[in-house]
Amino acid sequence: MSVSRLLLASLILFTSSVVLGNDYEFKTQSDVYVLGDIHGAYKELIQTLTTAKLVDEELNWTGSDSHLVSLGDLMDRGPNSRAVIDLLRKLQKQAKSAGGQVHVVLGNHEVMNLQGDWRYLSPEEVSAFAKEETQEQRDEAYQIFLRSFRIEDSEQNQSKFNSLYPAGFFAHIKAYHRKGDYGTWLLEQPFLIKINQYMFTHGGLSPKLAKMDLEEINEEQKDSLQDYLKVWEYYLEEQVLTFNTPFFQRPDFVNLTKKDRKYKSFMKSHESLIFSSFSTTWYRGNAMCHPFFEEDRLKGQLKDLEAGTLWVGHTTTQSKQVETRLSGTLTIMDTGMLAAYYRGTPYIARIQADGNIDFIHGVTGDKVTPGQSPVRDYVNPFRWSDKKVEDFLRTADVVEIEKTEEGQTNPLRLTLKKGKRVIKGIFKYRDSDPLTERLRWRNSANESDRYHYEVAAYKLDRMLGIGIVPVTVEREIDGVEGVIQLWIDDLTSMLKENEKSREYDGMCDFTGQINFLDSFDYLIANRDRNQSNMLMSASDGQIWFIDHSRAFGTSTKRPKMLKKSKIKPTKRFKRALETLDNEKLQVLRPWLHQKQIDAILKRRDKMLIGKF
Repeated sequence: MSVSRLLLASLILFTSSVVLGNDYEFKTQSDVYVLGDIHGAYKELIQTLTTAKLVDEELNWTGSDSHLVSLGDLMDRGPNSRAVIDLLRKLQKQAKSAGGQVHVVLGNHEVMNLQGDWRYLSPEEVSAFAKEETQEQRDEAYQIFLRSFRIEDSEQNQSKFNSLYPAGFFAHIKAYHRKGDYGTWLLEQPFLIKINQYMFTHGGLSPKLAKMDLEEINEEQKDSLQDYLKVWEYYLEEQVLTFNTPFFQRPDFVNLTKKDRKYKSFMKSHESLIFSSFSTTWYRGNAMCHPFFEEDRLKGQLKDLEAGTLWVGHTTTQSKQVETRLSGTLTIMDTGMLAAYYRGTPYIARIQADGNIDFIHGVTGDKVTPGQSPVRDYVNPFRWSDKKVEDFLRTADVVEIEKTEEGQTNPLRLTLKKGKRVIKGIFKYRDSDPLTERLRWRNSANESDRYHYEVAAYKLDRMLGIGIVPVTVEREIDGVEGVIQLWIDDLTSMLKENEKSREYDGMCDFTGQINFLDSFDYLIANRDRNQSNMLMSASDGQIWFIDHSRAFGTSTKRPKMLKKSKIKPTKRFKRALETLDNEKLQVLRPWLHQKQIDAILKRRDKMLIGKF
C-alpha cells in the first residue's frame, strides 16, 4: 500500500469523516441519513428528524458525527420552506461542530427560485418575508409593473398588482437573489455528492453527464447557473427584462433589443445544461426510463465515478413509499412528504457503516422494506394491474366502434365502458393462416399475418418482465374473432417526427430505446417494423412495443429490416432471456406452434452469445 493510501486509511479509522480532495466527496465510518423532497413540510421534517434522533426538543443537532443528506426541493408548494431552510442551515453549523455533516444537494425548485421562476411559490412562502419588505420595494415594483404592461395607475390595477404580488413577494426575491441571504447559501450547496460508495443527487445522472467526474459535474452546473444569474441581473438593471418576465420568454425580449456585449452570454447560459431536462436537478430517466437499457447505462456511469449506487428524490413514487429499481442501483426517496399536496408520508434512510440500510417511517419510527418501482410509470389506465385491464377488455360493453386507416388490415378502434370507467382499445382480426398452431406446420406460415401473435407478444413481454406491450386479450366482436389491445393515447411515430423535422427530445436515451426495440423484434422475428409503427409517447418520448401480427417465424436470421441494425442486447435483457426455456414457453402454445417456440429459443441462444 502506498504511503498516501496508508495515511488515508489511518485517517478513516481515527476520524468520523474525511473530505477527499474536493467539497463533494466524503469518507465516513458514521451513519448516513437520507431525506427526500421536503417542499416546505416543516412539521413532517421535524417529526422525521426527531424520530431518527438527529435533533432534540429544541431542534438542536443530536446526531453526533453522523451525516444527514437532504436530496433537494426544500421549497415551493408547501407553506414553511423558510423554516425548513433556516433549520437545515442551523443544523449544518451544529453538525459540523460535532464532527458530523448536513449536506443539502440542490433540487430543481431551488434553482427555479434562484433563476426567478416563481410559479410554484405558495402564499405562505411569500408571506414569510412580509415583515422584511419595504414600501419602497413595492412602489418601485409597481411602477415596473405598469410600464411592462403599458397601463396607467388606477385602483383596479393597484388591486391586480397586490393580488399577483402579495406582501413579502419582493422581499422573497431579494432574499433569493444571488447576493441575498438565502441565495448566497443555496449557491454554496452542491449538486451531487459522494459518501463512501454512495452517490446523492436530486434528479439523476443523465447521459449528458457521462465521462464527467464528480467535480466537473458540480462545477459545470454551478458555473452555468452563476453565469446566467449575472447576465439576467444585468438585463434587469437595463430594464430589458423585469421581475415578471417569465423565464422561458426572456430570450424573446432580449432578441427585441440591440444585441449588446451581453447578448451571446445570455443566450448561451439560457440554453445551458443546468436548465435542461438532463441536469442533475431535472433528470428523471433513472427513475422512469426502462430498466432494460437504463440499468446498464447508469451502472456504467456509476462505475466511472467509482460508486455503487445512486440516491435521488425529484420523482414522487407511485406507492408514496421508498422504492428501488435498476436491480438496486437506484433508491428513490421522494415519497411525497408534503401530504397536503402529494398525499404522501415522510421516510428517512439510515445507511450504516457495515452496509446495512434501514428505511424508517418518519412519524411512527417503524422500519419498512422498500418497494420495487414499476418498469415504467402509467403503463395502464387508472394504475390498474394487467389482470384488471384484461378483465375489463374481455367483459366491458363496446359502446362505440370506429374505423381506422392504420396499416393494411384496417383494425377497429373501440370504446369500452363498464360502470363509470371508460377505456379505449384497438380490435385486430386479420388471420392469413388459420389454425397454424394446431395443424401440421407449413413453411408458408412463416409469412403469415395473424392477430394471435399480438397475444403471444404480450405474454412473452410479461414473461421477460418488460411490460410495455399494451395489454392484449382475445375477444369476439359482432361474431368476428380477434384481439383487443389497450389503446395508448398520446402516441407519435418516428415517421411523424421525421416529417416534421423534429429532433428527439425525450428524457430516455434514444439509441438505447431503439436497441431495446430491435432486440425484442429479433427475438420474435418481427418482419413488420418501420417508421410508421415505431411508436413513442409524444409527452415524454418513451417507446412502446406495438404491432407484432407479422412475427414469430422459424428463421434465426435477422429480418430484412434489421440487417443493418447494430443490435446489442443489454446485460439486463440477457438476464431475462436466460430465464426462458421450453417448459416456460408452453404458455404460448394456444397461439404458437411448437416450431415457433423452438425458434424463439434458438434466436435467444444466438443473442446470448452475440452471434446473430
